[in-house]
Amino acid sequence: MKMLVANRGMKTLCLTVCGLCVLLVLGVAPTKAANVQFNFNGSVAEVHGGVFTAGGAGSNGFGSSLPLSGSFTYNSANSDLLPGDPMWGLYANPVQSMNLKIGNYTATFSPGSSVMQVINNPGLGDTFKLTLNGFTGSTVNGLTPTTFEMELINPNGSVFANDHLPTTPPSLSSFASNQWRLVFSGVGNRVQGALTSLVPLPAAVWLFGAGLIALVGLGSRGLVTRKES
Repeated sequence: MKMLVANRGMKTLCLTVCGLCVLLVLGVAPTKAANVQFNFNGSVAEVHGGVFTAGGAGSNGFGSSLPLSGSFTYNSANSDLLPGDPMWGLYANPVQSMNLKIGNYTATFSPGSSVMQVINNPGLGDTFKLTLNGFTGSTVNGLTPTTFEMELINPNGSVFANDHLPTTPPSLSSFASNQWRLVFSGVGNRVQGALTSLVPLPAAVWLFGAGLIALVGLGSRGLVTRKES
């Protein structure tokens, strides 16, 4: 009888917690958090100006072929500054944060000046462009990081269905070209290359995972308590 009560109690707990997790994932809970995170990887193809160092690993100057990795979080619910234009979405300051690593060099961006553009021009060209100003990072050969840009271009205009901010990244293989670049102070000082992956990690996934972990922990503790009683 005690085991039957314990099993029923655990089933009820499972249904309750899973129901809450589903609500979080589907967004039935308050929709204030519309943040989306993209993780990205790539490599250095070119280094220009004073940040170049032959064989540099990043912090001491950049050489070619260094790996790039990072992530950025933005609010996909940001309003379009051009609501009357169905083909050009322009969004001001949607990015909440960015972390990037090039070789052994790291830089971060906190909420500040950022612009995202989504151009949906069927038959003529689709573009996704991200521009961030105000990076924090160590100087490289006396130069400080200032701007990061990411641009993906499809000349056929066959990637996007509208000009809304994407909640999942389009496949890089759909773009004829993609480029990122980190610009440093002064003129002509930059490191740039191409992306090899762009992967989403919505915040709801973390919430769902946390819910499942809580479910397992609470369920096992409750069962042990009932057995001991």
